[in-house]
Amino acid sequence: MDDKIYFISDSHFKYHNIGESEREKQALFLGFLDQIAGARRLYLVGDIFDFWFEYRSVIPRYYGNILEGLRNLRRSGTEIFITGGNHDFWVGPYLTNEIGLTPLPPLSTHLLQGRTVTITHGDLLLPGDYGYKALKAVIRSRPAVALARILHPDLLYGFASRFSRASKGITHGRTREARDTLVRIAPDSFFQWGNDTFIMGHIHLPGIERFDNKVFIILGDWEEHFSYACLENGEFELKFYRAGDSS
Repeated sequence: MDDKIYFISDSHFKYHNIGESEREKQALFLGFLDQIAGARRLYLVGDIFDFWFEYRSVIPRYYGNILEGLRNLRRSGTEIFITGGNHDFWVGPYLTNEIGLTPLPPLSTHLLQGRTVTITHGDLLLPGDYGYKALKAVIRSRPAVALARILHPDLLYGFASRFSRASKGITHGRTREARDTLVRIAPDSFFQWGNDTFIMGHIHLPGIERFDNKVFIILGDWEEHFSYACLENGEFELKFYRAGDSS
């Protein structure tokens, strides 16, 4: 068993308009999973899927190759944990019972290789942004979930597709500003749980900052940067994957 622990977020695997770039992105991810087979753990830190919603008797058919890759990784002995993001918050029992993933709450803290690591997707961390936070509270409410369950899956996923495109259009131009803000407030805001490390996704611009003995990591994305974090022998490194790389 390899003791390395990996963290990745924001692959946004598509269920619509799958072209050459999306197929390449998925192939790189599956290659990455093959490379890390037998590692101690993999943490999926939100927005792995561009949209995920499980009905009680219907499973999305769009991500078969990704789910099979994760199932094979789990069979290799690697534990896989998943935190929902703003696109795939509605993780259900299928991923747990059939794929072997362990769901995590929106914010969780773990003791890993002597470090105390807090993990969250991070879409609520930016100061202000009140409109988004209000919308999020609504779409995650019980009435909204109940309404989604009575819609035909094609209608729900069609709506999610339009919402996803609109959301990315709003946030894309603010990525660097958002990252700079988070780095500035990190020392006073993100080490409140006895943790010495804070790992988040959501911002599609990777970075790692060290404040004395504290480490703050923004994982970036698996759309443009193909970035991920690796913990080995108690030390974190931010890496970038390309086909044929060794993890």
